[in-house]
Amino acid sequence: MASKTEMSNELREDLKEKLREIFQFENEDLDFGIYRIMNYKRREIEKFIEEDLITEIKNQLDLLSKEEKKGLEEQLKELSSRNGVKKYLEALKSGDKDREEIYRVDFAEDIEKYENLKRQIETVKISEDLEREIYNHLINFFSRYYDKGDFISKRRYGKNEKYMVPYNGEEVLLYWANKDQYYIKTTEYFRKYTFRVGALTVNFRVLEAEEEKGNVKSEEKKFFVLNKRVFDFDNENNELDIYFEYRTLSEDEKKKYKHGNTVSQDKANEETIKILRERIPEKIGELIFRKEGDKTLIERHLYRYTRRNTRDYFIHKDLKEFLERELDFYIKNEFLNLEDLQILDDGGYFDKLKIYIIGLKAFRSIALTIIKFLAQIENFQKKVWEKKKFVIDTNYVITLDKIKEYGGEKFLESILDDILKNEEQLNEWKELFEIDVRNENDLVVNNTLEGKKWKTLPVDTKYFDEDFKWRLLSSLSENNDLDDILDGILIKSENWQALNLLLNKYYEKVQTIYIDPPFNKEQEADYLYKVDYKDATWITMLENRIRLGRDLSNEKGSIFVRCDYNGNMYVRMLLNEIFGRKNFRNEIIVSRISKQDSRVRRFNTASDSLYLYSKSDNFLFNLLFKRLPRAKGARWHAMDSQGQGNPLYIFGYLFDPPKGRHWTYGQKKIKQMEKEGKIRLKCKKCNHIHSSGIWKGCPNCGNKDYVKIEYLLPPTKVKQIDSNWTDISGYTSNWDFQTENSEVLLKRVIESTSNEGDLVLDFFLGSGTTTAVAHKLGRKWIGVEMGDHFWTVVLPRMKKVLAYDRSGISNDIKEKYNPETAGGFFKYHVLEQYEDALENIEFEEPQKTLYDVPNYFVNYMLEWETRNSSTFLNLEELRDPFNYKLKIMDNYQPKLVNVDTVETFNYLLGLHVKTYKTLEDNGRKYVFVFGENERKRTAIIWRSTENIDFEKDKRIIEDNIGDFGPDEIYINGEALVENFRLVEHLFKSLMFEEVR
Repeated sequence: MASKTEMSNELREDLKEKLREIFQFENEDLDFGIYRIMNYKRREIEKFIEEDLITEIKNQLDLLSKEEKKGLEEQLKELSSRNGVKKYLEALKSGDKDREEIYRVDFAEDIEKYENLKRQIETVKISEDLEREIYNHLINFFSRYYDKGDFISKRRYGKNEKYMVPYNGEEVLLYWANKDQYYIKTTEYFRKYTFRVGALTVNFRVLEAEEEKGNVKSEEKKFFVLNKRVFDFDNENNELDIYFEYRTLSEDEKKKYKHGNTVSQDKANEETIKILRERIPEKIGELIFRKEGDKTLIERHLYRYTRRNTRDYFIHKDLKEFLERELDFYIKNEFLNLEDLQILDDGGYFDKLKIYIIGLKAFRSIALTIIKFLAQIENFQKKVWEKKKFVIDTNYVITLDKIKEYGGEKFLESILDDILKNEEQLNEWKELFEIDVRNENDLVVNNTLEGKKWKTLPVDTKYFDEDFKWRLLSSLSENNDLDDILDGILIKSENWQALNLLLNKYYEKVQTIYIDPPFNKEQEADYLYKVDYKDATWITMLENRIRLGRDLSNEKGSIFVRCDYNGNMYVRMLLNEIFGRKNFRNEIIVSRISKQDSRVRRFNTASDSLYLYSKSDNFLFNLLFKRLPRAKGARWHAMDSQGQGNPLYIFGYLFDPPKGRHWTYGQKKIKQMEKEGKIRLKCKKCNHIHSSGIWKGCPNCGNKDYVKIEYLLPPTKVKQIDSNWTDISGYTSNWDFQTENSEVLLKRVIESTSNEGDLVLDFFLGSGTTTAVAHKLGRKWIGVEMGDHFWTVVLPRMKKVLAYDRSGISNDIKEKYNPETAGGFFKYHVLEQYEDALENIEFEEPQKTLYDVPNYFVNYMLEWETRNSSTFLNLEELRDPFNYKLKIMDNYQPKLVNVDTVETFNYLLGLHVKTYKTLEDNGRKYVFVFGENERKRTAIIWRSTENIDFEKDKRIIEDNIGDFGPDEIYINGEALVENFRLVEHLFKSLMFEEVR
């Protein structure tokens, strides 16, 4: 049987192992993302677990023992001052045995207490039982909240493991396990996977990946399989690249990788390992095929890599507050159980309550130390997530006719050679529009008295150099407000990051939001199945993003959220929480693609729900009407209806309605119908028709009184649209997209809650229906999509819409959108992503004096040592703003790119851009941005400050901003211009502005 000391040691090791699990020591060889950051500080974390924490536990116990001893000594001092004890001590000291015995009898109670206290002081020490209990509670506490990489907000109490949720007296409470967290999974989380084996670096690379065509996972599951290239080895850098494809399987592969009744990724992995064993050189194989338990090293990483895509990840918004709150809750309900305490009298022993209080203090102090360190790591990830991301790339798409309209024909003529020589642009026109452009004549519709009428062919600046783009923007904005003439914005990004960047510029400016988020489908592993949190994960994903959407919505704005039966009950309650129950307007029923299946044990699903909520009571709503076809064609119908009415003039004669009837239309409508020939008088005697001029009686028979009044009933009738929208298609398939929303559906959405010129937003853009319809209806628009179909579906579709797209609603709105009125101008961005930000974290060696700062390692290490990382804005590197670089993952490969610092700062500042101006002078490029920020005329000047002549720089800046007359001036780097503000520090502070 193990001794108490051995049991304590065992629990101590168990605690260390639990902490190693929490700090993900099993991933210590991974070299990407947050793992790279953690592994960089692995030595410090190991020291914290092995030495600092255990020392802290001992110190806490010793300290509390000393405090307890101090209290006993004070009690002893008080007893010593009592007369009887004092006399007894004097007799004891003098060696007078007789008096000693007398006093021992006369003052027996006080003397016994004195001697017991003295023995306690000599032997006071926290028991090993209590030490073991502290270890046990530490393990139990952190185990119950940690689960495979995340701390889940599940509160439990009592020995029956019951659950309790925060409740503040709400009538109905929507609560889910991840409510206080961010959902951070993006398209493919493992865009990079790297691990190290000694000096060897191994990279898993995806060379080909089938992108999802829609907001939901495809019907067929995709698998990781080896690419034919298999691997490359870089001798110089000692780096092994293993290449994969991520795709659906062929029929032969399905048979090959079948396990039981299902196709298994594990079986595909077995084939991968077999091929790698055959192909990889023995020298490298010795390292990666070495056994680690029941698997080789390469197997362990391959299985982790291929399973990662079924996992979802979260970041706590405030892990420290959560765990501290739960710690107090745990102490009250688990540690200090008064029913188990037996409070003894003062018979010379510590009472059990005092011992528990000592242990409680030690447990709480140690737990708080661990919590602080965990919170530092979690807060660091939260900082990276919440940081407003850089704009990596910006390009513009504008049709030729709009270049002429905004920039003038002279400017358009000046860039024609650049356009006609650009093979990439010409090839795109040929591919998208089947137009083979050979010369200027192919770009012109015809010549008119006003000049040439140019085609609505879209020019994309991505095919041209930076100089072309800046010349274009400068010309377009010379006589126009640039943001005003822009029709829309497309953003390729994870949607939370995009919305977060848009906040300062578009806060409360969006009129209508429409989203068709991925449905929470019961048959697919779209969302987290870890301990059955699939629904909670899905709700968290929606809540994070819809809450930002609400901030962007104006007071008259509305949001439409489409959902199916798997999640409609959650969506309704979530929207109640975010927008308020009183702002619920409708649950609209829309048609879905219904697959007929005779095997189902229920009615086939034919509809989805579309929830409409407004931002406030003062919302914009336009009544919509639809025309219903009649069984017969147009016909004449009596113009009277049941009910009393007054006489009205018809063809200049005052007619009384028939008895008990009234005229169907009023006087104004009747006058209009007379002009349009849609009303007539029919003589009841001879059937003569009178349909124009003043009525003076029937010219055929002279009858004046017996006349039937009729109006022309069209072949259709108009009916007000209600919440049943199953009369139109909910989905369509014009763009080969699995869940393509129909244009007629979006037409109703947009027309009912916005007017021309209003801003429409869709941050689950899918195939781009929302932005396409918004453009056709004359609205401004913003669309966000993260999938690679951004390039293959969304961008080409919007270019076709600008040129004139005949599909969808185009035939129904010819008066608004037609070949004559088409054309347009939009920009599109690519944003830095969370994983990119993690890859750009760099550590710098801290000054030795920092280690003397109290709790530096526990509280400040990550924040301080990464502050100059590129993703956090390295101020020194911003000296050359046009050459500020980041590493990003592009098509699963790392790539060094230039950041668009100009556009990034515009968004951070919330600038309404009016004009761009560029010039080359003083041996460098200058970019002037003129706009408006919080009703202040704002000028921003960008240039490299390397080896700059500041006197000349001052003259250039002042000469170019004088006519604009700015209220505030921002300049990057130092300058001699009076009253300017430095860009750098404001840039950095705005990047980390708290999420509203």
